Amino acid sequence: MGNCRSRKIASLLTYITPLLIISILIAVAALKRNSDTITNSQNEAAWYVLQLNKEYAEFHHQLHRYATGNSDHNDMMLQYEILWSRFTTILTNTHISHLYHFDGAYHQISKQFAYIQSIELQLIDLEPGDPEQALITQVKEHYENLVVFLSHKFRLSSGDLLKRVEATQTMKLLIYFLLCAIVLLGGILCWALWRESTSMRKLAMRDTLTGIHSRLWLNNHLNELVDAQQPFRFYLIDLDGFKQINDTQGHHMGDQLLKVVAKRLTALSGEHYHVARMGGDEFAVIEPLAVQHGINISQKLLNSFQQPVVLDGKTFSISASIGSSEFPLNASSVTEVLQQADFVMYEVKQRGKNGVQHYEIGHSPLEKKRVKEPDFR
Repeated sequence: MGNCRSRKIASLLTYITPLLIISILIAVAALKRNSDTITNSQNEAAWYVLQLNKEYAEFHHQLHRYATGNSDHNDMMLQYEILWSRFTTILTNTHISHLYHFDGAYHQISKQFAYIQSIELQLIDLEPGDPEQALITQVKEHYENLVVFLSHKFRLSSGDLLKRVEATQTMKLLIYFLLCAIVLLGGILCWALWRESTSMRKLAMRDTLTGIHSRLWLNNHLNELVDAQQPFRFYLIDLDGFKQINDTQGHHMGDQLLKVVAKRLTALSGEHYHVARMGGDEFAVIEPLAVQHGINISQKLLNSFQQPVVLDGKTFSISASIGSSEFPLNASSVTEVLQQADFVMYEVKQRGKNGVQHYEIGHSPLEKKRVKEPDFR
């Protein structure tokens, strides 16, 4: 149940985490846009706007001088052309595209440019010394309106920039929150994966049919004992007649028999020895020899097979052929321990089964034909 829950949590977080990462990327992009708008509004855009104001003021000045007879028509029209080009630059230059971020700025500048274009014919026909007061007044009003509007828009305290500043702060908080969420969910994901891995490892260390230690656990434990140079005796147990019961009564009955045997061996298990299933009808017992416990495990193992087994109302007599080897007395490695135990177990079967034999110096697996070797890979 816990493993299933951990797996669901890990699966859910696997989908949520990428979404949070995408959200952070989007928030960072939005934060950059807002920051660029605030920065650029105080740089390129502000510079172009100031230049526009300057050229507009100069044009109004030249127009006034020409209308009063103090300037040449060409000078006035030259300034008009400069102002005209300044408007064009602002409205078409891609470097100040962020001008669109300021509500009404582009529209206001376009409106002013349209007005400047509309008075071109009047300027061409304007005679020197002709005080077109209405035209001069109109140009001055448009100029002043534009100056007031742009000065307000490009101040840091303007509503547009304040919104950007507030949005930037909000984005920063959002990014911090998302980062914290990712760290938290990453921790939960690691915990869920660790728990699932631990659970899977525990399952791998248990035999799925009988519930006792598996062959993987047996291999690991034997290697640990050998690496630590801890003396132990290894018992290899092979059920007698299991194949006949399994073939004649069915695999279901064979599985029940294996469960009964595992249960009996487990009942004998304690702090002094450990039981594992090697596979098929073979079991193993490890008896540590570091502590003298005075228990005759060999006899206990034989006794556990003396009582008949009742399976689905049918009674079956069972027995086992058991071979043992001792480390480091007779063997110097796990492989030798297994080979020696298997060899003497085979000898028990050759003598009529149902017995225990310990490997002694002088017995050599290479001197006699082997029927099988246990596969511990």
